[in-house]
Amino acid sequence: MSIQSKNISRRGFLGASAAVVASAAVLTGAGCSAESSLEVVNKHELPTDPAKDGAWVAAACWHNCGGRCMNKVMVKEGAVVRQKTDDTHEDTPDYPQQRGCVRGKAQQQQCFGADRILYPLKRKGWQPGGGEKSNGQMRGKDEWERISWDEAIDLACGEIKRISDDLGPTGFYCKSPDASINVMCGCVRGWDTTSHGTYTLGCDLIGLPPTDCGKANDRFDLKNADYIILYSSNPTWSAAGTPTYYFIQAKEAGTKFVAVDPLYNASAQILDADWVPVRNGTDMAFMLATAYEMLRLDKEEGNIIDWDFLHAYTVGFDAESMPGDAKLNENLKDYVLGTYDKTPKTPEWAEPICGVPPAQVTAFARILGKDNKTMLLHNYGMVRCNGAEMVPQMLMALGAMGGHMGKSGHACGGNYHANAGNYGPNLVTAGSAKMPKTKNPCSTGVRQPQMYDIILNGGGSFGDVSNSYGSFHAPIPTTLGPIKGIFHVNDATLQTSLNQKAGIEAHRAVDFVLTRAQFMTTNALYSDIILPVTTEWERVGSVTSCNREFVYCYSQVAEPLGEAKTDQEIGTLLLKGMGMDPTLAYSTSEKQQFFEQIAGSKIMGGNGKMGPLVTISAADIAQWGVEGAPQEGVVPLADFIANGGYQFKRTPDDGRGFIGYKDFVDDPVANPLSSASGKLEIYCQARYNLMASFEYEGIEQFKPYPTHVVPCVGYESTFKGGKIGGEKGDYPYLMYNPHYLRRSHSVFDNCSWLREAWANPVFLSRQDAEEKGIEEGSTVLISSPTGKGLRRAAIMDLLMPGVVGVPHGAWVDVDEETGIDRAGSDNYLIGAEYGGMGVSGYNNQICNIEKYTGEQLGPDCELPPRWSEN
Repeated sequence: MSIQSKNISRRGFLGASAAVVASAAVLTGAGCSAESSLEVVNKHELPTDPAKDGAWVAAACWHNCGGRCMNKVMVKEGAVVRQKTDDTHEDTPDYPQQRGCVRGKAQQQQCFGADRILYPLKRKGWQPGGGEKSNGQMRGKDEWERISWDEAIDLACGEIKRISDDLGPTGFYCKSPDASINVMCGCVRGWDTTSHGTYTLGCDLIGLPPTDCGKANDRFDLKNADYIILYSSNPTWSAAGTPTYYFIQAKEAGTKFVAVDPLYNASAQILDADWVPVRNGTDMAFMLATAYEMLRLDKEEGNIIDWDFLHAYTVGFDAESMPGDAKLNENLKDYVLGTYDKTPKTPEWAEPICGVPPAQVTAFARILGKDNKTMLLHNYGMVRCNGAEMVPQMLMALGAMGGHMGKSGHACGGNYHANAGNYGPNLVTAGSAKMPKTKNPCSTGVRQPQMYDIILNGGGSFGDVSNSYGSFHAPIPTTLGPIKGIFHVNDATLQTSLNQKAGIEAHRAVDFVLTRAQFMTTNALYSDIILPVTTEWERVGSVTSCNREFVYCYSQVAEPLGEAKTDQEIGTLLLKGMGMDPTLAYSTSEKQQFFEQIAGSKIMGGNGKMGPLVTISAADIAQWGVEGAPQEGVVPLADFIANGGYQFKRTPDDGRGFIGYKDFVDDPVANPLSSASGKLEIYCQARYNLMASFEYEGIEQFKPYPTHVVPCVGYESTFKGGKIGGEKGDYPYLMYNPHYLRRSHSVFDNCSWLREAWANPVFLSRQDAEEKGIEEGSTVLISSPTGKGLRRAAIMDLLMPGVVGVPHGAWVDVDEETGIDRAGSDNYLIGAEYGGMGVSGYNNQICNIEKYTGEQLGPDCELPPRWSEN
């Protein structure tokens, strides 16, 4: 059954038109690299091998990219001379190697790049003491001077003491404080819905696991599906490791794929998926129309809706299955049919909003019918949108309507990060080190975009609903005074959080900004003192859980470059500078912590219980010079280190498979879910009550069951007066920021190798580009109500007209005279608007595009580094 769009087709993939070749080049990386030539070589001589007598070391691939793959380097005389990925065993579909991607192969530049910051730096115009001495307006513009570690620590601790004595812990802001900050002063935290969007907000209350991760099926079950729907999901880019390989195996076994996304993305291309192009931020309209069609088809033809599943395992779909705590006598079924508002949510109703032709909605509804083995797998782009608060409940409802849970070939759940396409209990896990428990003396958390306004206004009142990622609660009335200090530890807050333009001004308004950095990142650029921190290649080593079958162990590659120090070393220096005992934050050495991670690693045994993974002898402990006890595992310590960890060998019949929700479906009484009813709550009073308690604008549009809402910013905002179909406004395009293979969020954006291979484009549909007179590669001015930026055009036949893609993570580069960001940072174009439950609307912003008449951008791989000692 094809649900191919008729008005926005994939015709070019068969005809290989020049237009689609250009589009595909952007999606695959071909055509984005620097020019090269191929010459015929008839003579082949083996060169002298510079790696002779070198040693292979399992090296960290440490960034939050979703792949979590193996990376090995050959080290000779302190230099890396070769690099490879997993070759610890033969590569087979059942036992795949954990191969790295282009980002992993670029890690050399993350360690040895010419733009590494290797010494403490101080902004020349900054002096301690606050006020005019800080010369804050020069942050981001000032020159830098090298200082000693002693001077850096003395200056930093002097400012921390001064601000702390005056204002206490609320005088500081840090989104991700570490143990040393908790001990020496504390800080106000920022909260955001970031990666998981609205799945962050009370998913446990509707019965889903945290952020809806962990309840899809094991990889061996993928090929048992008739259909796999990738909803807002592109693992080829966002989890560039084994997940796409799993899906390719399902395709080869006959499984058909459907992609729901405004872009016919790289994963859809590889899997030859049918495409349902939905405008970003309008998914609720599309899903409600799908539910309407499922109801209609079931009534007219039968065998579409699994009524037995709905009534046994869910509450709130219809009048027969309402939860006991319901305060509103309404349900999803009657809302979809238009009983309450006299507006049936038909495909014809939805088309002007979401852009999907009715025939495609009907075909999609049939695929979700109960007689099909269908997996409905989502990522989180569609819930990083204004107004998307109820999307988790609605997608869950669609899966339940078809009964697609608890059975082989059926699934409804996440398709995220390293476990995409392969869910289930971990078969191997990394251990953890025993460290002191520290507590931030300040429990206050501010919504991240509001944080900048509070700093700029010298304080403010608000309802504190969270002080960390995902810990949401009823609001606590809170008033903050001035915030005068900002810490950046291991995050990229100023780059990756929305309202970036205001964030820059907030950084210029405080007395002191202290940052740990490896490069002149955006955080570092707007700081006063930069403390050079090591990369993972310069640290003793660590162990990390990568996916349910693989634990990665990496070791030190090189001695710390220049004067760079580890986070623990920096934290220790700061605590000593404050006159505090460092053992309050760090009780053991980093080598001891590494050993404890290894010793604590576990593997699932034949009895289904976890036991020691690594065999450690008394001689091993003596050789390492650490404390510990001998233990018997399945792999010797030396092999675990040399191999780069351990991969659990799988076969399809090994008894380690997993079917999401099977225990719940088999016995819902013995295995209740996390909701008040113990079932999947399509009507959820608790989550609605939590949302209403926030008292954000737009709450009147929401109900305890999924409803269509007009977002504070979204597709309606592209029209004058907010009326769809009317005259277009000043910002007539919908903008979103897809993750992009060149970067891991913002990490790697300075890497010249990746800049050569992958441009820094703006994605435009051919129709929109032609209407604006924009050609491939020409410079585009992107304007929003908040800011302006420049990107080079990548023109596509596989992007919905009216949608503009600004790939996420480019390091902001503001022209101080014009206010235009020459890098086109996505978050420089996004403001602080929010409603409903406070979701951060990264993916349904509004913008205008124009052919830029000023100086044209060249390839950014030709730009000089932002910082260099040379």
